[in-house]
Amino acid sequence: MQLLSQVDESRLERTVRELEGPRHPQASPEALARAESLVADELSTVGLAVERQPFDFRGATYRNVVGRLAGSDPDLPTLLVGAHFDTVSNTPGADDNASGVAVLLEVARHAVGLEPQRSLEFVGFNLEEPQDFVGTYRVGSSRFAREARRRKQRYAGALVLEMVGYTDRRSGSQKVPPLVFKRVPDSGTFLTAVGDGRSRRLLRSFQRSSERHVPGLTLVTYRTILRGFALPLTRLSDNASFWDRGYPSLMITDTAFLRNPHYHMATDSADTLDYRFMGQVARAVLAAVVDLAGTQIAGLVV
Repeated sequence: MQLLSQVDESRLERTVRELEGPRHPQASPEALARAESLVADELSTVGLAVERQPFDFRGATYRNVVGRLAGSDPDLPTLLVGAHFDTVSNTPGADDNASGVAVLLEVARHAVGLEPQRSLEFVGFNLEEPQDFVGTYRVGSSRFAREARRRKQRYAGALVLEMVGYTDRRSGSQKVPPLVFKRVPDSGTFLTAVGDGRSRRLLRSFQRSSERHVPGLTLVTYRTILRGFALPLTRLSDNASFWDRGYPSLMITDTAFLRNPHYHMATDSADTLDYRFMGQVARAVLAAVVDLAGTQIAGLVV
């Protein structure tokens, strides 16, 4: 697709650097609010209809940011692309998850030029990170998915971007969880897409789009079972909020702490990221959006 050549790696880097810094509801609430505004302003600037959806958590109000592009066929289920914009308290959060937000905004920028059959949503999720010592996390996306199910909103799938900027070309740099019976490269230079049982068709579609249109990107796919409870680390991002409500969803990731030694550390800086790799990720996601938005694929309707 000629459209993919327009992905701008320098713009991805600028977005990461603009977001860089702790974005946390208690440690840095002003920065979290600025990140929310950045996502909303960028989605609005490119031409999407933007809504800040409020939700309450422990006596305070937070917002998810939703940018919508209406499709020509309102009967088709919507395709969603999402990424969280908050961080844990002590990290600049470049890979986790300014990288995902940068790719989200870059894909949205180019998707507005499409005339999709199905509607598209680009969502910045708030409060994905743990909010306490007992593991309360994925707050914003859980509220979003619960409300969507209550409204009987149909989704063809959710493509969730969770840390997509770190590579390590050294042999042995990539860890693989136990009981993952799949051949995986031993250097951290590939992208992973993870789906659950309901997401098998979405996972295959994403793989076809990536391999066809971005052949220079190595993609490793993995399908978990029992909504990810069989391999709990697959539930650590907003994709699990959609799995729990019965929606197909993929976690698209550089594998986080299985590769990146800066995970949740003060060293997770913009200077550690691979922007060429991020550009390839953006092209793969954009290609999948083009393919999925333009074609009704049997089995994706929820």
